[in-house]
Amino acid sequence: MNEQDDEMLVEEIMCCQNDDDIRSLVDSQCLDIIGNSLQDQLTLAHKQLFRVIKLFREYLDSSRNQFWDQKKKREQNQTLQQDFLMIHHELQLEKSRGKQIEEANNQLRQQIKLYEGDFETIRQQSFEDIKKVEDQLVKTKNQISLYKNSLIQKFCVICLQKEYCILLKPCGHVCVCEECSKKIDQCPIDRVKVIKMKKVYLS
Repeated sequence: MNEQDDEMLVEEIMCCQNDDDIRSLVDSQCLDIIGNSLQDQLTLAHKQLFRVIKLFREYLDSSRNQFWDQKKKREQNQTLQQDFLMIHHELQLEKSRGKQIEEANNQLRQQIKLYEGDFETIRQQSFEDIKKVEDQLVKTKNQISLYKNSLIQKFCVICLQKEYCILLKPCGHVCVCEECSKKIDQCPIDRVKVIKMKKVYLS
């Protein structure tokens, strides 16, 4: 209470006529005091409640951000795991392909040694395999003989039946007949791309 309130209280006391008036004045002052005290308490409680609500909202915001961050990290981890599994699977496939290629290369090396007549390689083969190689070599030898004869007898190196009569440019070879020349785009001897063909007459 300030001085003005004190003066007003003194005036109210002077106006009291009996005990009932004094009692009413005291009750009124008590109510004012209690009311002011409650108001202060409510104000303080309001401030505290506001502070609690503010802190709780900050906590919720922080928790929400943490939740989304954790969810995002989980999704990233799942994506990384899927990528890892995919890469691991691809590596396994590449290893398998590499083994297959290596096995095929080994077989080719063995066949080359076999066709070259490597004695140790021949000893490792079965009789049936040696027989197959022998038959293939005989067939290859016959094909080579036919090719050589075609060159000597002027036969087409493709069909081995008709005489060659087509000049291939730019390589200059004359080695195919007119019919077979329609089926090629490169020289069958040196594999040079054919740009132009010309029919020639050989004596």
